[in-house]
Amino acid sequence: MAAVNTKKPLRRATYVKVKDLAPATKGHCLVVQVHAIDPATEKTRIDGSIVRIVEATVGDETGTVVLNARNEQIKLVEVGRVLVIRNASADVYNGFLRLNVTQWGKIAPHPDGIASTPHAPQSVNTSNNVSGIEYELVPAEDVDHEEGDGHHD
Repeated sequence: MAAVNTKKPLRRATYVKVKDLAPATKGHCLVVQVHAIDPATEKTRIDGSIVRIVEATVGDETGTVVLNARNEQIKLVEVGRVLVIRNASADVYNGFLRLNVTQWGKIAPHPDGIASTPHAPQSVNTSNNVSGIEYELVPAEDVDHEEGDGHHD
């Protein structure tokens, strides 16, 4: 009996702009240019392994965001370089938005040879730093009270 290919075709990635990033969201694909890089820091994990982290300000025509690049990703982060970021998450760290690319994501230099990848940004809008907005975790009961529903659990 012949094997039947039951795999679904891969869907085309949907790219977003920096201004569209929101806290606690994931699966973002972006094309950004590296604007600035902070010095590398090292953190020791619970298992004793060391992780190197660089915070890089990256952006497009709509704004900038801080990208946390780790270990091997750091080699790709150079000021002026255009990067293709796939499957990133927008997380809040110490109250501020950070873009993270985990083991399920990828950072690659642009152009990456994939036809559906958008063009490089023509400029970087440094006046809209989405990582400069401070976020505060609000308990769910405070949200209910503010909406005036009149009851509490």
